Amino acid sequence: MALAIIGFGLFAYEYSIKTKIYQQTNSSINNTASNSYLFSIPMIGIVTPMAMEQAPILAVMKNVTEINISGYTFYVGKIGNQWVVNVRSGEKEYAAELATYIMDTHFHIIANILSGTAGSRNPYVLPGDVVIGAYVVDKSSIHYHNRGFQSDYTGVEMVISNKSLINNSIIGGYGEVGPTLQNASYYGYGPGTTDKNYVYIAAFPASLGLVQIAQQAQLGYLPASNISSNSTINGLVKSQIIVGVIGSANQWTEPLVWQLDQNALYQTDAGENEGMGFAYVNAELGIPWIIVRGISDSPWFPNTYIGVYAAQEAANVTIYIIEHFSYSNLYQTVNESILSNVSNAKLNHYLIALRAYYSVGNVTMIKYLANNGTIITIISPNISEYTYAYGYKVLDSRIS
Repeated sequence: MALAIIGFGLFAYEYSIKTKIYQQTNSSINNTASNSYLFSIPMIGIVTPMAMEQAPILAVMKNVTEINISGYTFYVGKIGNQWVVNVRSGEKEYAAELATYIMDTHFHIIANILSGTAGSRNPYVLPGDVVIGAYVVDKSSIHYHNRGFQSDYTGVEMVISNKSLINNSIIGGYGEVGPTLQNASYYGYGPGTTDKNYVYIAAFPASLGLVQIAQQAQLGYLPASNISSNSTINGLVKSQIIVGVIGSANQWTEPLVWQLDQNALYQTDAGENEGMGFAYVNAELGIPWIIVRGISDSPWFPNTYIGVYAAQEAANVTIYIIEHFSYSNLYQTVNESILSNVSNAKLNHYLIALRAYYSVGNVTMIKYLANNGTIITIISPNISEYTYAYGYKVLDSRIS
């Protein structure tokens, strides 16, 4: 992760400002020099990974200027009386991390919001609800031990500074003091020294002030038949805001039993693909942040998907935060006491387990795409590549 942050600097000053400035009439034209002031105005950042998630944000922005930086289009304008800047980052952690870094290091960001959709990881969280990410964990950071259990793989590595915002983070450990030009030739041949500025973060906490604002937003009602995809179920269901834990990973997990296995280690309430990268950059740079996720689907209702509605609900809460923005508790981070009573971490009394035991079966079939475009199927694939060298026949002739 640290290398990725360094690499982002290569893009830092490759930007241009489009000359087309959208006013409410969408007709005004201006030049580059007259818009340089936009980089110094204090504003709230809004990162939206998908086009579907960006649309309801852009729909309410006024007096919009488009600014292009390294291929990303940043929309600068106002929501209500508050200056904001919005970018479509693209999906997955790395895209969100890069777009967030460019935003944070070019504009005067006073707070940052990740707005979009997610899947439920909690039977009390229904499609149409909104999960406020008080914490975000990296669910791809799993160490599967050969002794039959999984544990958190120390967390993401972060080199912190005096401005880094990591109070109340769940810390999985620390790195060691690295080599210098003087000791590089013999580094590693002795005991290491812990470097308290090289931190392994297992869970990032959001801004307390932003979460407190988000809790006050109001949601509407959905037909129960829309939530369940069952036309025989009648009535309306009040959507609710849940302050919970976001599980972020570059993976898409569908079988409920696998999701439950992951939740045994990380007690999450919503699953998505960008939150950890977004939080990582903001925490490193000392910018208060919050994640707002409208729930589009749930493994307990496998036939339901309401992506556009969920994106709009997330945008509604995001807009509420912006219109009611306050500096109160902005730089304080949450602790677990703020979690909703129905959040998995609150119900199960832990956020990250020390160990979660599991069982793994053999791969029974493999399908792959051949160079000629045909799909090849392998039944009962050869498992020699998954066996230990000792106690089994060794295939490589270099070891007898």
